[in-house]
Amino acid sequence: MECEEKQLSSQLIYDGRILQLYRDKVVLPDGSCSDREYVHHTGGSSVLAVDSDGQIYLVEQYRYPNHCTTLEIPAGKLDAGEDPMICAVRELREETGLIARSLYDMGILFPTPAYTDEPLHIYLCTDFEAGESCLDAHELLNVVKLSLTDVMQKIRRNEIRDAKTVAAILRYATGLYDSKLPV
Repeated sequence: MECEEKQLSSQLIYDGRILQLYRDKVVLPDGSCSDREYVHHTGGSSVLAVDSDGQIYLVEQYRYPNHCTTLEIPAGKLDAGEDPMICAVRELREETGLIARSLYDMGILFPTPAYTDEPLHIYLCTDFEAGESCLDAHELLNVVKLSLTDVMQKIRRNEIRDAKTVAAILRYATGLYDSKLPV
């Protein structure tokens, strides 16, 4: 069965600093028409940093839309046209002070494909050196180091609810990436 929808028109509804909201008219495979609203976002990069002792570096920060503090792998928004790996290296340094020597590509996720086109790149970093963090203005966070066992327990207890973090940990713990291919 054909599932692909064809765009007939697109209207920018909102143009914000980090996202745009669109309303598109589409034609469905059966010939009927429908509206689709979605958020356009340039995407982001995230890094699962694991040291030689198996400690995983997470950042603890308050997330206003969810009104709670989260534990997440370091991540940030891609600048327009920016290489995702460059973004990953920058965000790891800014948020944790860690300076990546090499990264492994763990894939791309679509965090919420029902309403946003955001691609999220995930990298693994096991080769890094310590440096100083340099947080963005108004960015408040704490760096937390935990073992894989502790992170898995927090995921099981629903204490880690961030999708990119859960996916990165799952890919790491189960080997769902090619660790022989540094980028």
